[in-house]
Parts: sequence; C-alpha cells; structure tokens
Amino acid sequence: MTEEKTAFEGLQEAAGLLPRYQVMTAADALRPQPPIDWVIGDEGSGLISAGSLSFAYGVAGHKKTAAMVSMGVCTASGKDWLQFSTGQRAVLFIDEESGPRRLSRRLGEALRGELCSADAPISYVSLAGFLMDKAEDVQEVHDLILRTGAGLVIIDALTDIMSGDENSKQDTQPIMTELRKIAERTNAAIVVIHHANKSGGYRGSSAIAGAADLMLQVKSEEQDGNYIEFKTTKTRDIEPVTFGAIAHWEGSEFYLTPTDAKPKKPSKSATWLLEYLTSNGPTSTPDLMAAAEAAGVCKGATIQKNIQFMTAGKMIYRTNPNDAGRGIEAIYD
Repeated sequence: MTEEKTAFEGLQEAAGLLPRYQVMTAADALRPQPPIDWVIGDEGSGLISAGSLSFAYGVAGHKKTAAMVSMGVCTASGKDWLQFSTGQRAVLFIDEESGPRRLSRRLGEALRGELCSADAPISYVSLAGFLMDKAEDVQEVHDLILRTGAGLVIIDALTDIMSGDENSKQDTQPIMTELRKIAERTNAAIVVIHHANKSGGYRGSSAIAGAADLMLQVKSEEQDGNYIEFKTTKTRDIEPVTFGAIAHWEGSEFYLTPTDAKPKKPSKSATWLLEYLTSNGPTSTPDLMAAAEAAGVCKGATIQKNIQFMTAGKMIYRTNPNDAGRGIEAIYD
C-alpha cells in the first residue's frame, strides 16, 4: 500500500473522522516487521508487550493487587520485576476498588520498598467511576493515558468498570473491544485486575479470555503467607510460564523477590524449634533435645537433624561457632 494520503483521507483526518479500518495486503505482511516492544520482559523472556491487553486474576486475598502495584513501581523505576527486565515507562493506575487512602498507602510502601523517589513517573486516579460501556468514559480513559504518557496502565478491577453482567458475553464483549482499541491506539500495555471463581479460574464470560493477549493467574494459598505463584493460563506472544515470588512487608516497605520453587512448609518439629528459640532465647543442643521430648513433640534425634538443616538454611544460627571441642555444647538462637 502507498503511504501517501489521498485528498479524501486528508480531509477525513483534518475533520477528525478516521476510517473504521485500513485494508492491507500481502505486501504489508512481507515487509520487515518491528520487534515486539516488551514492557515487562525482553526478547529472551517476555511477558507483557506494548499495546496489549492482559488480565491478572485471583481469589480475594491472594495478593494480586499488591503484585500488580509492585509491577507498576518496578516499571516506573526501570527495575527488574522478579526475573523480568523492564524498560522505564510512565505508569498509570486506574483504581475503582481500593480507594485513594488504601492505594496511596500501598503505593507508598512499594515505592519505599524499591527505594524510589517522588520523581517516579507514576500517576493514579481512584474511584473516578469510569465505565467502559459509556462512550464518554472510554474517551476520557484514552485521553488520560495520553496526558500521563503511560506505557503501562493497571486497572482495578474489571467488574468495577462495567455496568453489565460479567457472565454475559453480550455485556462483556463491548468492554473487551474498547479496552483493546485503547491499548492499540495509545500503545500502552493495559493490565486489568480481575477476580477468580471458586475453582480458581477467572470469573465471567469466555469473551474475557478471548480478548486477552495474556491471562495471568495469581495464587497465594495462605492469606497470611508470603509465597505468590504466577501462572499464564492464556498467551498469544509467549510460551506458557509459571514463576514465583516471596512478598516482603517490612515496616512501611513492601517488595517482591523471585523464587524458583514454592517453599516447603516447616515440619511440626521445626516449627516447635523456631517457636521455642524465639520464646526462650539461646539454648544448647542437649537442652533443646530434652525440651522437645518433654513436650512430646518428637525424639531428641529429630531435633538434632532439624538443627542441622535449619542452620544450613540460615533459619537459626549457632551463637558460639568459635567454641569447639570435647565437652563444649553448641548453643543456638
């Protein structure tokens, strides 16, 4: 196709009337295509690309919002998010669920956790009441992305930006269409946070997955635990991938670190050992063995093995490592 505009096309553009579609040919497909512009990841390990529509979904309390806030902060600062690289881009949060106080607190914790300053290119709006089945709101969101220059847009949550039934394709499909158009026209990666059903799959119409470039399941089985599993359940541009993270809350700071495998739950005897040392302070091996047997937890030999494994794993440590020899007891804390 020629890149020169006809007089009619020029008049359309001047009047703000863009055509609904553009007819392309085999010659267009055979031209060298630009590489995928990765927002999260890179050519070797990509996850989310520019101009794409993704959904991060999970059961309530499974840390999906916290994980997406972490992703946004890392992208705004140009830091790796877990094992994925990011190119620094402006980030926009559109929050219709948490509210300004809660979102501000979460963002502040994540910014401090990643050692970011107030100059981080992050914008957010909360409880604006955007509905993607209203033409004026679709235009407002489109313009908001352009005004903030956002390369990554995180929307929380799908059910809050539609007035219809998420289980109805008739109600859901128009929302998906508008979100895809906004992503294409602004070249922003749009990530929508969504809820899961009781079985752990995404909630709602099949039109949601049909429109998505990526469906990312976020799972943290224990609400008070810190392990998060991420699993792609639908992809367009990448191979399916599963990865994990450890969530860290330290005072007023929050951040994620990558992990290759789900941590194993400590055994009953290991849990007892940690609790005993926490309550009683430095204790010798013989005293730990005797206390475990007296409490009916396990045999003394089991405690000895736990001490070895947990010392190697840096869960406990020997307080007198330089004292060795016959008759000198090892003391642990």
